[in-house]
Amino acid sequence: MTEPLRLSKRMSELGLCSRREADEWIARGWVRVDGKVVSELGSKVLPSQRITVERQAAAEQSKRVTVLINKPVGYVSGQAEDGYTPAVALIKAE
Repeated sequence: MTEPLRLSKRMSELGLCSRREADEWIARGWVRVDGKVVSELGSKVLPSQRITVERQAAAEQSKRVTVLINKPVGYVSGQAEDGYTPAVALIKAE
């Protein structure tokens, strides 16, 4: 028999969101399992159960953007330092 998983982990596995986002959505009551709202963190689900999220969750997620940069030597990740340029300078608006 298949073991139950934490709901947040299962949501992450399905590509719905990160585990952190899942916990936030669960706490806000934006997640349903088999049609029932689940708002308790740490809840477990079976892989066969149907997970759906409210539209507010998708709208909230679309407001955020993560950018990954393979920064070259001479750039710093955070604040500018003497002789170094912050990596954010590599991002250009198009």
